[in-house]
Amino acid sequence: MTSRLTHQATDAAPDFLSGTGRHRTMLFPRRRTTPRSARDFIAATLTEWGETSYLDDMRLCTSELVTNAVLHGAPVGRLVLVRVESLDEELRIEVHDSGKSGPTQRVPEESAVDGRGLLIVSATADRWGVKERTGPGKCVWAAFNRITEPQGATS
Repeated sequence: MTSRLTHQATDAAPDFLSGTGRHRTMLFPRRRTTPRSARDFIAATLTEWGETSYLDDMRLCTSELVTNAVLHGAPVGRLVLVRVESLDEELRIEVHDSGKSGPTQRVPEESAVDGRGLLIVSATADRWGVKERTGPGKCVWAAFNRITEPQGATS
């Protein structure tokens, strides 16, 4: 029997102590409309949490990562899992798919109509990377450092 993605994404997250933040996950079908639905999920979650400082950047990176998962990662009939985390030092998006191959950042020809997704993610997020999952597939993530006031700063 073939493994399928579940709501459990803990093995793809970095090694954080439990209780240092909050997270929310959602499974999406492999469809053309999935990037839009995932952007809406990220926006609604971050807005509910009052975490809107990186909202546009996180929506953009979500769109690019989910588009890659739909086009290149998730086999037909499989799901894409999107996870958003609010941690002490960063906000993080993870996109999980059950595809075998990892993403490749490339420099497309100027006239190319695709191939810029990971360039956009690397230019927008503070960090991004790929992590293996237990079971099939991988997790591609993007992290955004929290803006913190220097100690002793006054308004």
